[in-house]
Amino acid sequence: MEKIRIGINTGFHGFDPAAGALHNMSVPPRTRFEAVVRPVTGQFVVFRIDSPNFKLTKSQLARSVFALGFSGFPSIEEVEAAALSIPAFLIGIKLDDSRKASCRQATTAAAIAVLSRRVGEIYVRSRQPDYSAKHIFSGHQFAVEAWGEAL
Repeated sequence: MEKIRIGINTGFHGFDPAAGALHNMSVPPRTRFEAVVRPVTGQFVVFRIDSPNFKLTKSQLARSVFALGFSGFPSIEEVEAAALSIPAFLIGIKLDDSRKASCRQATTAAAIAVLSRRVGEIYVRSRQPDYSAKHIFSGHQFAVEAWGEAL
């Protein structure tokens, strides 16, 4: 059996200083990616569900918001239908006082759809929803730049 010794080199192979990018050393890059950053301006949609005026027990916090029997809450079917009208991926923003005037509140069904599939400031529609009262009533709003006429 032949032993192969792998060479160790601390150089930055694959970094093209002229292009300012890393690429696979075996072939030159064939695809170039450019990131376009738009300033956040215009209208904003805020997804928020206010907690009830009474304290929820630990067992209530673990249950689905649909099982708690709150009046005015949409059905799970309405929430799932609302999720289909929302883009597949959203990144939340922090609203300062100057932007709060141009905000509109999302419908309750859309708010539950987004809040149940969000982690931090990222919403992904394909994520498994967490409809637990603890997750939905976390008190954190999720704001994004508005898109089209939805919501």
